[in-house]
Amino acid sequence: MDPADLRLKNFIPADKFPYKSVLGWEYDSGNYQAALEKAMDRIGYAELRKEQAEKRERGELMGIGISSFTEIVGAGPSRHFDILGLKMFDSCEIRVHPTGKATARFGTKSQGQGHETTYAQILAEELGIPAAHIQIEEGDTDTAPYGLGTYASRSTPTAGAAGAMAARKVRDKAKKIAAYLLEVSEDDLEWTPGAFSVKGAPQKSKTIQDIAFAAYTNHPPGMEGGLEAVSYYDPPNLTFPFGSYICVVDIDRGTGKVKIRRFVAVDDCGNIINPMIVDGQIHGGLTMGMAPALLEEISYDENGNISGGSFMDYLVPTAMETPRWETDKTVTPSPHHPLGAKGVGESATVGAPPAIANAVVDALAHLGVRHIDIPITPEKVWKILRDAGAGL
Repeated sequence: MDPADLRLKNFIPADKFPYKSVLGWEYDSGNYQAALEKAMDRIGYAELRKEQAEKRERGELMGIGISSFTEIVGAGPSRHFDILGLKMFDSCEIRVHPTGKATARFGTKSQGQGHETTYAQILAEELGIPAAHIQIEEGDTDTAPYGLGTYASRSTPTAGAAGAMAARKVRDKAKKIAAYLLEVSEDDLEWTPGAFSVKGAPQKSKTIQDIAFAAYTNHPPGMEGGLEAVSYYDPPNLTFPFGSYICVVDIDRGTGKVKIRRFVAVDDCGNIINPMIVDGQIHGGLTMGMAPALLEEISYDENGNISGGSFMDYLVPTAMETPRWETDKTVTPSPHHPLGAKGVGESATVGAPPAIANAVVDALAHLGVRHIDIPITPEKVWKILRDAGAGL
């Protein structure tokens, strides 16, 4: 059976989500079939299979590898996760100043993922304050709120959600102040990003900046002044991003060198906050995933001495080895996350190595090859070809 057909036959149907696995984990949402079909359409899967058959007749080595994966990320639900007893939920503190600008503090720490941009965009969407007017602080042990750190693709699923929930608390208080300023009931107000207006009379409105100033100068009698909030977000579930990757390789029969001709990656991380940041995460992850598939190996000699002690021996991918990644998306929002978002930081490192390995094995399948340990170096492939009498 064709590898694509096998997957399409066995995927969890889209209408079965949320899906409880036999181990008790509840997959939040997904449409695995759509992701694979999109990857197949984009790469021209049927045409590639015809090309492969023709090349095999001529003795040329071409392989097509598929990897379909589901991740479990966003470590945080306190009923499942803790570190030395400390529950793994995260928090956010937001303070809107009298100027209408804001400061938000998080317990995570960016490692280059662009948290400052993503968090500011979340709060800007929730409060209507321009992202440029929101100062993000995270990871400062003098000021950071409670949080269990940045790893396991958990920053947006936990801390980002805490930011959204804290912003909604701020907005709830802002609505009370707006009702007071406009002399109407809260029920008579409607929110459009950045302002509350009177239903049926949109000219009667107060912007979030008006409200922020009033929170420190003219708030309702009996109400505590200021405009700030804290949220401790304990996720009800993990998030389950997924994807389907298809890799096409050509192999040089004389040297065993593997060349990635094309690689299409279709990911689904729910609702996307910043597409450019997500693409950057995926591009980096794909390159990191290619590395153990073809290059990186920690090896030792018979005396236990490490033999990959420098970058002459432990090979890392550079721009020379890295192909042009082709990325695409499907979107199935997480039903329990306040933004419908899922983690994405490690998805590509999960999907890339098997897609590449499967492509190499597929190129050599007619020689009886069913498995090759990674990294798949030219030497390994050359020996397989030599032993099969298929080398030059």
